[in-house]
Amino acid sequence: MGMTARSAACARWQRQLAMGFMVVLAAVFTLPAEADVQRRDQDEAAWKSLRAEHFPDRSIADGEDVITLDAPYRAEDPSVVPITITDERAGTNAPPIRRLWLVIDNNPVPMSARFDFGPAAESATLATRVRVNSYTYMRVIAETADQKLYMVKKYVKASGGCSAPIGRDLDAARENMGQMRLRQIRVGEGDDRRTQLMIRHPNITGLQMDQLTRLVEPAHFVDAITIRKGDALVLDSQMTFSLSANPSLQFNVRDDARGALSVHVHDNKDQQFKQTWPDKQAGLSQSNGTSS
Repeated sequence: MGMTARSAACARWQRQLAMGFMVVLAAVFTLPAEADVQRRDQDEAAWKSLRAEHFPDRSIADGEDVITLDAPYRAEDPSVVPITITDERAGTNAPPIRRLWLVIDNNPVPMSARFDFGPAAESATLATRVRVNSYTYMRVIAETADQKLYMVKKYVKASGGCSAPIGRDLDAARENMGQMRLRQIRVGEGDDRRTQLMIRHPNITGLQMDQLTRLVEPAHFVDAITIRKGDALVLDSQMTFSLSANPSLQFNVRDDARGALSVHVHDNKDQQFKQTWPDKQAGLSQSNGTSS
């Protein structure tokens, strides 16, 4: 073969190699994108079923101007995913938000929590930490005082949060179960503050393995939290094991609400924990709860 023919063959080979590389490169970027689109389509199909079950015959409007949901697009720890729900109607003349539902489409129990706000709540803004079991849409549905529904959603990439191993010292976690702490935390750079409630509880999902015994532990999780200021309700919540271990709730209490702040916690084994903070100490003290 002459030099000209050899050069032409080499050029053809380089072109074919370049084309092959482009095909592979396109596949690398296209396949994950296509899989992501397919997964999101499946999530929407799951939501249609959930909506038919929980909100039959009710219209749900876009809630962009009513509520916002902040959640990481890719979670660092699927068993502790921080979320913040912000009430955009707080301080306005619009009908206030009275109830929120948190739906995590692909969790074992998608309807993850419900929050009802009472007259001592300043707004429907709250923050907590949740488990995410697989890539999923996370939704918040808000019901306002005029019984209208609004929804926002965020896509979260995380997996394994509901089956993540239990901490190594489960006995210690059980011994401290029901202890509570209440504190005031600053939000942003201004003077805005929220009240944060922290509860010691392993919140076992029933899908987790004890790292010492290698056995799957039965479900044991907080399923209800009620918070009052004096006799007035701040927040009444029903929840599942989608909340992370050692549940945390951040919420707002009206400045003019008077009386002691009391917390009643119930779990799925019918254990109850109660704690009360005197009015002047609420948000400033740290104390253990008592079980009954």
